[in-house]
Amino acid sequence: MLKRLLCFLCLSIFSLSMLVAQKDSTRRQNLQEVEIVGKERPLESSAPIQVIRSQDLKTLPTLQLSDALKFLSGIVIKDYGGIGGMKTVSVRGLGTQHTGVSYDGISLTDCQTGQIDLSRITTENVKTISLQSGREEDIFVPARLFSSASVINIVTLEPIFKPEKPINLDFSFTGGSFGLLNPYLLFENRIKKQKNEDDSYYSWSLKLNYLQSDGNYPFDLHYGNRNNDSISREKRINSDVKSLNGEVNFYAHFNKHSKLTAKVYYYWSKRGLPGAVIYYNTNSAQRLNNQNAFAQVHYENFFTPKVAYQVNAKFNYDQTQYLDPTYHNIEGKLDNRYIQREYYLSNSVQYQPFKQWNIVLSNDLFYNNMDANLNSFAKPKRFNCLTVLAMTFTSKYINVSANLLHTYVLNKVEVGEAAKNQSHWSPSAGITIKPLGDNHLIMRMFYKNIFRMPSFNDLYYREVGNVNLEPEKTNQFDFGISYDDTWLGRISLSASADLYYNMVKDKIIAIPNKNIFVWSMLNYGKVDILGTDLSFNFTYRIIKEVKVGVMGSYSFQRAWDMTNPEGKTYKNQIPYTPLHSGSAVLAVETRWLTLGYSILISGERYALGQNIDENRLKPYADQSVFIAHDFNIKDKVILGLKAEMLNLADEQYEIIKNYPMQGRSFRIKFVLKY
Repeated sequence: MLKRLLCFLCLSIFSLSMLVAQKDSTRRQNLQEVEIVGKERPLESSAPIQVIRSQDLKTLPTLQLSDALKFLSGIVIKDYGGIGGMKTVSVRGLGTQHTGVSYDGISLTDCQTGQIDLSRITTENVKTISLQSGREEDIFVPARLFSSASVINIVTLEPIFKPEKPINLDFSFTGGSFGLLNPYLLFENRIKKQKNEDDSYYSWSLKLNYLQSDGNYPFDLHYGNRNNDSISREKRINSDVKSLNGEVNFYAHFNKHSKLTAKVYYYWSKRGLPGAVIYYNTNSAQRLNNQNAFAQVHYENFFTPKVAYQVNAKFNYDQTQYLDPTYHNIEGKLDNRYIQREYYLSNSVQYQPFKQWNIVLSNDLFYNNMDANLNSFAKPKRFNCLTVLAMTFTSKYINVSANLLHTYVLNKVEVGEAAKNQSHWSPSAGITIKPLGDNHLIMRMFYKNIFRMPSFNDLYYREVGNVNLEPEKTNQFDFGISYDDTWLGRISLSASADLYYNMVKDKIIAIPNKNIFVWSMLNYGKVDILGTDLSFNFTYRIIKEVKVGVMGSYSFQRAWDMTNPEGKTYKNQIPYTPLHSGSAVLAVETRWLTLGYSILISGERYALGQNIDENRLKPYADQSVFIAHDFNIKDKVILGLKAEMLNLADEQYEIIKNYPMQGRSFRIKFVLKY
């Protein structure tokens, strides 16, 4: 691993030395403002959309994608502690597997677990992170994005160059408590310059990100009754992580109507799996090693103002090794290895018969298989066919949208019994009303039915799986209102409120058993979720060089098990779903410094279905502060410094029972843009 780090640093220094004579690009000159153009029009959507833009990330304590998502309403992040701990997301109580994650327009997938580990995704070079709860408003997308209850869309920045400058460089280095080292490099190169609007232009980029941490943070270990017990100060064990991810992107704009983008991505990690801290036991020796690689291509062409076409293709390979050197068997250890592959192809056609009416037909085909070095492993295979017909109608006062998705799933195994094949129709419809005829005040409502197949682990994992596990079926209802306006060019306010009701049949809950790799799958039968999401964003430019910004969110989620009126968990809150949660961020930007404060608040939760004191997790408030400044050197080099204090009050809390979170810690980030 040391060789990998040295190679990374050498490449960074070499790239810097080759570029000292170059000037900066337009995007690199302006750090505080990033213009968002194109599809991001959240206030016109019939489904609630929350967007975090690149300038917002500067005021949030973020290192990974999960850090940013914590500040959105309706989201519950399951965090197992430490930088290397697994982090998954649940939206509006529907569970991790109901949340799709799209990276530059194409879904990230994991057929083994059905959930994406958000700790793998960095926030560097991100243009927008958006959460769309319910419906997919931009209908000219792959059918797969219609098949999730909610979608997190991650859009990265495409290179922008000055006419006389064909190269951009972005380098940063973050260091902090508990051995955190995080160098990052982005290199962009223009292959061909655009001469006029109809001319073609090409570019490519290389992105590298390395992260390591020993993860040995201190925490309070309680003995006995939580209300009157003894406490000892311990250190987290086996929470280290080393990871490297890199990607190469190619951008080809053939003319103003057609373009092609391609991405090759690689991720490698080695990390410890810290065990549950129970009584006097803080030891753990399990390890998890991952390799993931994928290549994806997107091509789109707007042939005429009425007809457009796009195609997406992807191949994904993922290898996981779970090692338990203390396992009691003949070999004296457990060494499980899993390999999964996916082949994916998507075609979409858009037709606009009239200016206000838009129709899209999309079809996705993908094939998944999985293998393992286990005796009598099922070796499952799954073929999926998703087809969606979607339409939108837009006028001055009203927008209407609807789609019908058909899902067909064919399951096969080489050993044992396969899960049942599935065929399901999923309708969705929404309406947006603009009573003032503009986008200042928006009222919206939608309905969505969706269908989720159990993952391969749900069905076939030898210690957990159940081949007869029923798929989840959900019905979602939402009514919301949004307001957005600007006054005097100095004051702006955007706010939204949504009331939603979700009905889930055969809901599957995943709860860690021995550690964060071995789970128990519980089927709750029926869950009713009633909730409210509130969010606002306020900015005030006091004078030209001083701006104050405040944003906040609040969520209420009443997620009750409604399966059996005679059962002990009837009308109990489902595990790890707080009734109340929220966040707030205050940032002050001046010519000299940028200062910020943030707080994340969560109410009590329960680790199991019975809402009794033994299963209760106490509320917490996680506060952070930062100070930052950018130095512009002769309009050629921009140097940035940012210092953060995380968990300011050294709050001792758990998000997952018996998995303590980090206390107070520090980070310092150095940025160079040239």
